[in-house]
Amino acid sequence: MCFNMDSSSGDAYKVEAYVLEEIFSEWGDPPSMSEVDKNANSATTSKETPCFSTSMNAEGTKPEVSTNSTIGNVSSATTSIDTPSTSTATNDDEPEQEAYTTSSTRRGGAEESKDDDQCLSPLERFRPGYLWVTDLTRQNWCEQQLYYSFTIPTIAEENPVMTAGTDYHLARELATHDIVKVDVQSSEDIWAVKMLNLHSAVCTFLHGGIVAREVPVFGAPFKEDILIVGLIDELRFDPSNYTIDLIELKTRLSSTMPSRSQRKQHNFQVSVYKTLFDDLVQGKVSKQFMASTLKINLHKELGDSIRGHAEKQFVVIKSLNDLMDIIFHKIQTLTCISQVFIEYVHQESKQTIGHMEVEYDAVKVSDLYKKYVKFWRGNRRADGVDIEDAWKCQRCDFNSICEWRKKKSAECEQRNKKNAKIK
Repeated sequence: MCFNMDSSSGDAYKVEAYVLEEIFSEWGDPPSMSEVDKNANSATTSKETPCFSTSMNAEGTKPEVSTNSTIGNVSSATTSIDTPSTSTATNDDEPEQEAYTTSSTRRGGAEESKDDDQCLSPLERFRPGYLWVTDLTRQNWCEQQLYYSFTIPTIAEENPVMTAGTDYHLARELATHDIVKVDVQSSEDIWAVKMLNLHSAVCTFLHGGIVAREVPVFGAPFKEDILIVGLIDELRFDPSNYTIDLIELKTRLSSTMPSRSQRKQHNFQVSVYKTLFDDLVQGKVSKQFMASTLKINLHKELGDSIRGHAEKQFVVIKSLNDLMDIIFHKIQTLTCISQVFIEYVHQESKQTIGHMEVEYDAVKVSDLYKKYVKFWRGNRRADGVDIEDAWKCQRCDFNSICEWRKKKSAECEQRNKKNAKIK
């Protein structure tokens, strides 16, 4: 996330947070570094995810702190708190995802903990009670693969393609804001930084700016009462028409446009982003719901560092409750997202391959989202890919043990036998 201000009108900055080690116990087991927001591993060390990259947010990863930075007379902080990076490089016909190394015995390794885990929903077993948009996009690629990534230990290897894509994203991000450090000492401080980053993006538009990057969004879309957190690559504001467009950047190894399956995944991702942002604008996000989900105290006094950075942005607050009231009021003066675009850029040449406008279909997105939520609530088992997407299995690390693949193979064999008898 970024605590950005209008780059065209002057001051822009990003807050990176430093989290005390004791805090990590509240967030569960740390994710693998590949799960951590890529921007967090670069010059800023934290992104949709905190200065503690992405995971502090829910799955605590030990944060790294970047140097303080001041632009003009304004010093700021922007943090990244949750959600794995979603804006990374992609290869043709490969999912945009991170590698997870969590096993089903992560709660201590004892046999009894395995049994306990089986009684919990995937949302309770594998996540801190809420989801990242990246979780949904990985689900869109292959839900069975997603499940195996949580339950079967694997070794996460650095992907040079994604690393290069991350560097490009970071360069674009730093073109609109700088990054500074802010100390956080509680879960409330962590989420306050995230809120300040959103406040910065909103103020960018209210003060005449036209571009905001790394914009945090969150909410419980489609009345499903599950908190979703995401990070929008870029929002562009047209003051003359009072419209806001969403642009998602995807870097690619090849100079060709993505496959149908990748486009489907990307379209769903940006559609969820639009839903989350529009819900904030329309006042559909409840701070009480967030407090309950995140198990935070809205009225707890924020740390001196957080309040100090807020005051530099002319925001006088004592608690997260005060900050959220201010942000929710300001964002509701904006307008919903008008158009959604995906920009594909060739990684090596940095040349744009093409733009694709995404037609937002609320009914289609809602139906797909509600289907995915049933898995997270434990109302159904994981599904594999459809038969026309079986080619994905060839590149999957779990193809040799995949129950879904074996099941479909057995069904196909059964049909062939029946057809042979008929003939």
